Amino acid sequence: MALSAGGCGGATGQMQVTPISVMVQPTVTVTQGGMTVIVQISIVSTSETALVMFTGLPGGVQVKYSASDTSPSGTLSVSAGASAAPGSYPVTVTVNSAEQTASTSFTLIVDAAKS
Repeated sequence: MALSAGGCGGATGQMQVTPISVMVQPTVTVTQGGMTVIVQISIVSTSETALVMFTGLPGGVQVKYSASDTSPSGTLSVSAGASAAPGSYPVTVTVNSAEQTASTSFTLIVDAAKS
């Protein structure tokens, strides 16, 4: 947890917690049974670790989060199995880090496999 106190000259000693944030590109497109798509996830936190969760993923789609060595930011590996239904899905990313929570959303597009 990052704390900062006021400087000299009558500061009251109030502590401020630096909020965390998370950002992902607004749209991610994958193809049924196609190659894994890698996208960046930016997590600003005072901690080097984060728990990343996803809601709204359709069946047959997997997302794996990998942090960098020095920060919780990293990559998301997104893949759609052959059984994933084509369509557009709103996905929410929730991050827990430094005893705080932040969320963002992106649109996941699953394209039909090309025959």
